Amino acid sequence: MKKIIILAALYMMTVAANAQIISGKIVDCENEPVDFATVVLQTADSLFVQSTYTDSSGVFRFEAALPTFRLIVQHFLYEPFENTYSSNETGSISLTSKENLLNEVVVKGERPLVRVIDGKMTYDIARLVENKVVGNAYESLLQLPGVREQNDNLLLAGANSLTVIINGKPTSMTTEQLMQMLKTMPVSMLEKAEVLYSAPPQYHVRGAAINLILQGHTSENSRLTGQVNSAYTQKYYVGYSAGGNLFYNTDRFSVDFLYAFNQSHTKSGEDQYSHHLFENKVYDIDQFDKGDDRSSDHNFRLATDYKIDEKNKISLAYTAQITPHFKKTATSDGTYSNSVNDKKETSPVEMHNIGLNYTSGFGLDAGVDYTCYKNHNQQNFEEKKPGKERTFLSFSNQDIRRLNAYLDQSHSLANGWILNYGTKFSYASQQSLQTYHSQTEPELSGLNTDSRLDEYTSDVYAGFQKQFTPAFSLMASLTGEYYQFDNFDEWTIFPSLQVTYVFAPTHIVQLSFSSDKAYPSYWEMNGSIGYINGYSEAHGNPQLKPSKDYTAQLNYILKSKYIFTLFTSYDDNYFVQLPYQSPERLAMIYKVTNFDYKQS
Repeated sequence: MKKIIILAALYMMTVAANAQIISGKIVDCENEPVDFATVVLQTADSLFVQSTYTDSSGVFRFEAALPTFRLIVQHFLYEPFENTYSSNETGSISLTSKENLLNEVVVKGERPLVRVIDGKMTYDIARLVENKVVGNAYESLLQLPGVREQNDNLLLAGANSLTVIINGKPTSMTTEQLMQMLKTMPVSMLEKAEVLYSAPPQYHVRGAAINLILQGHTSENSRLTGQVNSAYTQKYYVGYSAGGNLFYNTDRFSVDFLYAFNQSHTKSGEDQYSHHLFENKVYDIDQFDKGDDRSSDHNFRLATDYKIDEKNKISLAYTAQITPHFKKTATSDGTYSNSVNDKKETSPVEMHNIGLNYTSGFGLDAGVDYTCYKNHNQQNFEEKKPGKERTFLSFSNQDIRRLNAYLDQSHSLANGWILNYGTKFSYASQQSLQTYHSQTEPELSGLNTDSRLDEYTSDVYAGFQKQFTPAFSLMASLTGEYYQFDNFDEWTIFPSLQVTYVFAPTHIVQLSFSSDKAYPSYWEMNGSIGYINGYSEAHGNPQLKPSKDYTAQLNYILKSKYIFTLFTSYDDNYFVQLPYQSPERLAMIYKVTNFDYKQS
């Protein structure tokens, strides 16, 4: 802990070299914003530094420290503009329209669907969803090339996993809460979406990510907006959800509130045919399982942003998910077992998270968040097969506490180099308890477990990005992580690389390489045993190790519309749950196990 404190102190001392933001707004003669104007930043003696485009509000931004600089603004509808500045705030730059007289000529233009900006595939949401039936932000994500929905999860072609972040910051919400919020968020709140196959470490996610950029949360005039939504799902049973959100904005302050309620009722089934070799004899075991699950949950989010000044902002968010009721009933009939397995909550399942973030005007981001989770349930198992009758109760409790803290710093250096570095620390404590109370023979108290495990993760990273020429850009980083869980500890290095080359505006090639680590769940890593039916059991595995993933993608973007992707991935210590027939007794055991590797 002393080392961590010393490192944090040394880190804070390095923040003296402050980055600066050069910004402004491009408008026409009627003071209307001009979007997609090219803005080129040069030194006072006309050396190229960076280039960018204006957004839908006509605003452009550069991260650069130049006492004096030149700006060149170009747009095919306006006369070119050039000027020299000595202040980072350039204000509004007015362009003069071109006066070209065209007789009987029709000019048709099309805004590009995707552009590569600072190594990110950037999609204009308004262009993406035009002439399409899209009702919310979630549905707009499904319009992104390569993004699809599977089992209520978003997947990206060529990526092992996908994380959605908002305004460059990972959310404190659960995946379910985030998806619910996106389903209630109007499309008009989205400005653009950035797709990254190799997210930089300052995003605090690894691998592929979609960064949603929202329209400015603040406005000159106070504004209150809201939306309500509901959904009805008819599968085997009926499910429904309802919710809404409110957004309130002023010139310096914004607050948003989200509430959603979900009621689900699902049916499941599995037919199992097992030829089980035990004591030199093959037993033919046929089991037919049916499941009936009912649950309801409430999702809350209350978040606020406050602009201290034009360059400093503080954000506070509280999210919660409460499941007051769930009931799972599984029946199994067959040649070996006739059982009924009921599971329900003994107290509401709760997840609470609160996060605080500070963004400075000199490239520093700092944040802390705390999460607590509670899941207490009861299982009532009854075996009715003649000669095998038994009944037992089991109680399972899981309590998790997690604390995260991070510091990120960015510097704009000479010649267009951008340096990023930072650190993150996570601590999680989980306590799991499982007790059995048998009402028939045999006695099961020997299966009782009571464990408390602490998990520590410390990350330190450094990276850079550079626009070497208007056609070639590079972004790279290296993260060192120390991980400790129970008696297992490990140092890991995570490299990340993204190279972009623009042969022409209609031909763009991008190469990405990323690395990540996946951790088994706490339940999978303890030694508890759960009974599925009279034949099938789920066993924990205390010997599980995290898996490491290395993924590379090669993207070719044709005419700013079509994206072709080649990818490869390698998972070291890949883990998955597999069944096996016990050699010691007639039981099918489901257990999560590490493999040497998995390659795709």
